[in-house]
Amino acid sequence: IQLKFLLNEMPVTDASRKVKAVIKKSQSKGEWLCAVPYGYVVTNYQKQLFEIVPDEAEIIREIFKLYGEGWGYKKIANHLTDRNIPTPRMKEQERAESAGNDYRRSVKKEWSIITVSGILSNDFYRGTFRQHKYQRTKINGDDVKVAEEDHIVFEHHHEAIIDDRTFFYT
Repeated sequence: IQLKFLLNEMPVTDASRKVKAVIKKSQSKGEWLCAVPYGYVVTNYQKQLFEIVPDEAEIIREIFKLYGEGWGYKKIANHLTDRNIPTPRMKEQERAESAGNDYRRSVKKEWSIITVSGILSNDFYRGTFRQHKYQRTKINGDDVKVAEEDHIVFEHHHEAIIDDRTFFYT
């Protein structure tokens, strides 16, 4: 039984290794592999062109401004929810449905602390494209953070929504 298990496991392990190699190669070339952050849309997948969504960019600037004024994540999230600002998921759903696609992910109207925190810590908003931040250790395992010096980073990769000063000093 153990021999059979080993023989059956070998192709799966080999395929996993090959997929990891392809992903790593794509990341090294600066190719976009996942969902675009709130505030941007991809206008051309072949050329990896990111376009700023003006109304979403204003919300991002407001989040950084409020945080710089001493507001906490929860207060910012509540403020955005109280103003009926659509969440990133709501905007994603809206875009998918307007393109005629089904959207099956759950969508909440309330802004979360995690969403606000994620926006404030994401250097994509200053024009930096950072990849290989997480790595999966096992096929069905959890993602583990990769050391920052091992990230694949492309500075000035796309148009920034906020400047470096705002990002680093808020």
